[in-house]
Amino acid sequence: MKYLNIFHANLNYAYLTPESYEFVIRHSYEMMFDTMAEHFPGVKYVFEASGFTIEQMAERTPDVLAKLNAAIADGSCEFMGSPYAHPMLPNFPEEDGLWTLRFSNDIYQQHLGFQPRSFWNPECGWRSYVPKMVHDAGYANLIGDFEAYSRSLKSDGTPQRPEIYEAEHSNEAAFYNFAFRYDLPGSEPAIHFPFNQLQGLEKDQLRMLLRSDRIAQHGVRYFMGMDGYTLESYLELIRKYSSQSEGESEGAMIVFADDAEYVGTNGWFRLKYENRPDNVFEHTPKSREKLIDLVAACLEMGEFITFDEACATLPAIEEPITFDDDSAWHGAFASTWANTPMARILRPWQDLVREKLNASEDLTESTERQAWYHLTNSYNSDGQWPPTLPESPHIVHPYNYQYCFDNLLEAEKLVGGVDHSRLETDAKNTLNEILSLQQNLVLKKAEAAMTSGIANQNTSAQQAKQLIESSRDISFRLDSGHQIRPDTYAQLAAALTEARQLVGGIEIERSEEAVN
Repeated sequence: MKYLNIFHANLNYAYLTPESYEFVIRHSYEMMFDTMAEHFPGVKYVFEASGFTIEQMAERTPDVLAKLNAAIADGSCEFMGSPYAHPMLPNFPEEDGLWTLRFSNDIYQQHLGFQPRSFWNPECGWRSYVPKMVHDAGYANLIGDFEAYSRSLKSDGTPQRPEIYEAEHSNEAAFYNFAFRYDLPGSEPAIHFPFNQLQGLEKDQLRMLLRSDRIAQHGVRYFMGMDGYTLESYLELIRKYSSQSEGESEGAMIVFADDAEYVGTNGWFRLKYENRPDNVFEHTPKSREKLIDLVAACLEMGEFITFDEACATLPAIEEPITFDDDSAWHGAFASTWANTPMARILRPWQDLVREKLNASEDLTESTERQAWYHLTNSYNSDGQWPPTLPESPHIVHPYNYQYCFDNLLEAEKLVGGVDHSRLETDAKNTLNEILSLQQNLVLKKAEAAMTSGIANQNTSAQQAKQLIESSRDISFRLDSGHQIRPDTYAQLAAALTEARQLVGGIEIERSEEAVN
């Protein structure tokens, strides 16, 4: 069996702010480049990054970008492309997606000197036009998600994989569905060989190789040191899914295909599993050793290849592959990213700007291009994430929201403004939806502490209560009630965050099966 490691790098990550960019680049990306070069020269891996991420690396850490280019030049690293600002492609029109892919391709040409052949589709979000968009942008290969594939219907409306569909399909709009109720045989061809007949395309116009959460999620937890997710348990899983039927050609399997930030930093892990939202993107010193151990152990079982090699050289599965519209990885729905409070208040404004942009006939080519650039940047998924629900009362990070807001405002200016009176959104309601769940939980904990009789707790609790009252002050008008100004949101979110810290934190993620 051949193996693949794919490291998905995204500096447009929720809760990751510019002052931490270099820290993440050096402790995660550079660490990987150095580790592979020093310990495994010539061993292949895949590094994917958005146009935004490559641009930030070029500006902040040109020496690290040089190491990436060196790894690409010596053939050990395949660079994989993705949209410029990490939008969810299924949540916007096809034309918009093509623009953001072009913006990334321009950055790749500028800083890497070529157009990648393989494409990373954010969150593996799907709509029928996604493969055509990727093909039209010049790509030859596309990553897909096995769980989404096996829980989807064929074009005739029947299950693509009936035996798995019956056990695992769900219409529940969950963020994560890691309940693998079907015991998948280790010899499953769909995780070993590429597909060459993608929805809406001719044969071999685009090839797809599937990642699986059955394997990749174990990898994330291994790097995070989660109880029970040891190197031995990881290798046991890899061995199981390295099985092949007698007489079958040698295949390949994706061992790791997830956020690169989980290799070198803790990403969102402390937030998701330990309810510690203030402990994100911290250095994880054991990552280097864990990476060395994993690669060395896999090399004892087979060789590593690139994504392009797997798609181009392995025998293809000839049967057509389709996905349900609105599907995504982790058993989620793509529209979940479009239904967060921030996404719902931004989307009507984005629609007005797009409408004006498409109707404008007097814009110069340069201005039109800049307008599309800023409009599609405002689609950054993590700037509108995470959702805010009783079981997960998260708040959106002010910086990430500001990135979307500022880009959208700039796009509007470039097209000459839009009629805001057509908007039916309400900033006050949106602020209440995002903030109130945490406010109520913090206030409840503060009021309980105020009756404890412990002086320090009582003082902190009183301060927390005052901050909650401050963060609830949304009586003022905000852009006629239609939008949320970033500075206003930042003030309210900061007050709530400080109050939450004063009471010692609250439960903000109840899911036991959740990794961003």
